[in-house]
Amino acid sequence: MDMLEIFRQHKPIENPEYGAKKKLVGDAVAEVQSLEKITSKKGAEWIVLKCTAINAIPDPKGRETTIAPGDELTKLYDPTDADAIADLSNVLFTAGIEVDASICSSTDDLVGQMSIAAKGKLVYFRTWAKDKNDEQLAKNPNPPYFQNILIKSKNLITDANSTPVLPF
Repeated sequence: MDMLEIFRQHKPIENPEYGAKKKLVGDAVAEVQSLEKITSKKGAEWIVLKCTAINAIPDPKGRETTIAPGDELTKLYDPTDADAIADLSNVLFTAGIEVDASICSSTDDLVGQMSIAAKGKLVYFRTWAKDKNDEQLAKNPNPPYFQNILIKSKNLITDANSTPVLPF
């Protein structure tokens, strides 16, 4: 079979790095790229903490991990939900990112201060994913799992795991 025949018969699929996001499992040190307030197409506002993994931490029990340097780690917060904002405050504190809300005069000012304080900082992430059950899949099939992300203590960041590893 020549190349033309193979190409005609092949049904192309999208490369995974450009299609659906992969299930992230494991620990990583990540660098904060941005913390910003966005508005969705439907008009909902969100606070987005966006980070990029710089170093994946091997599982101490030898379990398989899927997180790799270069993976994007994102957490969303609803600015109108008191629990979500309390969680954001706890995350920043746990990561060692200090924000003085007393000098802020508005929500936008607070988000700006958070952004300045967080950008470029290193955070320790733990990620895991839980598959959706049949009822949950019927409501929203993509992705077929719930991605969970937890920011762990800044004390887990060491000289060894905070050295960037190139994603090649």
